[in-house]
Amino acid sequence: MGIFIKNPEVERKARELARLRGQSLTAAIEQALDRALAEQPKSRRPTLEEIHAATEEFRRMSGLDKAPYRPFTKTDWDALWPTGIPEIDGA
Repeated sequence: MGIFIKNPEVERKARELARLRGQSLTAAIEQALDRALAEQPKSRRPTLEEIHAATEEFRRMSGLDKAPYRPFTKTDWDALWPTGIPEIDGA
């Protein structure tokens, strides 16, 4: 499968890199991409402790840590998505 480079400056740079390295255009681009990908920081999922710490930091910075805490109940949750049926929605 081919790649069509629409930017003439990008194509010029790719061809220059290939010429300087004495490689085919494909090999030069592949090496450049491999090198760029290797330099990227490895992403990882945050730990539960990190999530809790970030949440507490947000609560502290936003002032929510000073607000009274009331657990979110099933009734609160259900009220977010009314069904339109009064008997179920409690209306």
